[in-house]
Amino acid sequence: MNPTLARVRELASRVAKRAEEIEQRRGLPDDLVDDLRDAGCFRMFAPASHGGDQLDLPDVLAVLDELARADAATSWTVGQVALSHLIVRCGPTAALDDVFADGADTLVAGAVAPKGRARTGDGGWRVTGQWPFVTGCPRAAWFYLNCVLVSGRSIPVGTDGVPATRILFVPAADVRIVDTWRVLGLRGTASHDVVVEDARVPEHRAVAARDEAAVHRIAQSSLIIGAVAVGLADGALTDLVRLATDGKRPALSARRLAASTVFQDRLGEAQTMHRAARALLYAEAAEAQAATDASTPLRRARLRAAAAQVTSLCAQVVDVAHTLAGGTAVYETSPLQRRLRDMRTATQHFVAGRDSYATLGALAVGEEAGSG
Repeated sequence: MNPTLARVRELASRVAKRAEEIEQRRGLPDDLVDDLRDAGCFRMFAPASHGGDQLDLPDVLAVLDELARADAATSWTVGQVALSHLIVRCGPTAALDDVFADGADTLVAGAVAPKGRARTGDGGWRVTGQWPFVTGCPRAAWFYLNCVLVSGRSIPVGTDGVPATRILFVPAADVRIVDTWRVLGLRGTASHDVVVEDARVPEHRAVAARDEAAVHRIAQSSLIIGAVAVGLADGALTDLVRLATDGKRPALSARRLAASTVFQDRLGEAQTMHRAARALLYAEAAEAQAATDASTPLRRARLRAAAAQVTSLCAQVVDVAHTLAGGTAVYETSPLQRRLRDMRTATQHFVAGRDSYATLGALAVGEEAGSG
């Protein structure tokens, strides 16, 4: 039994009761952060060498799945800390010593998109840039930030025409947060922009963004988005079933919603679609965990395509749940309205895009895939 999952199951009902508060605050309350930390949610992927639990991928996804049933923003935030720890683990021991100096529960946030510039100098790097979508940034003690390397006035590129990049680890003291997170859904994730202005980063706090381990772990982390989507869709189905069994009667209808054969047909289809999404998520996670060979472009493409398909299926499930709930779901007080907004915001993440399908298809027929 996954001990973190057991603790999260005990915590989930309290998270669900505070979902609206989390949304209104646009971030997690202090005491809930403490509860999540006590449950082990912020150490799941932290390295065992530095006191972390370093759980297997399927175990981490199960925790995120459970949390997302209660509140997607909470799950998303926890998942992004886990992703951050995965990336930090690609760094040298000296970098891990810095980041986890205060313990394995250290909150780390960051951005994979190379929105910054890094110049060599003073035995390290001088970093400047602004990165969007940095989940949980107000509480982070450290940041991983991807930067394009700059040499003089030029940006060196590789033989494939792609600029060289580095993921640099920057302490919160060198980062300024810009309040930009005014959004449709996942409001409680506090995914603001962050700015760094000519900060010095020692040479050891760097990972090549195209380092094999980093590329593989970033691909694995795409399943984190899928796990949030699976739990979110499960919560939406639970909300819908509760609404129907509580006796909702559609306007101008003589029958209860639960007695409608159209409702029953669409609910059954949505439940089956959800089971398919969950099965795909955990099958891919188990295969990724069991793999003993090196990461390959094909394996990474399959992971990303699976995450995109899982998210797409779950979005369809949430859409159906919201539609079947009728006018009840249009109010802000309806959990289904919040779940719809959260789900539609999740689908805007690059992981949920269609690019991964083309990459997988190209590799399947021996054609050149994109460089992403």
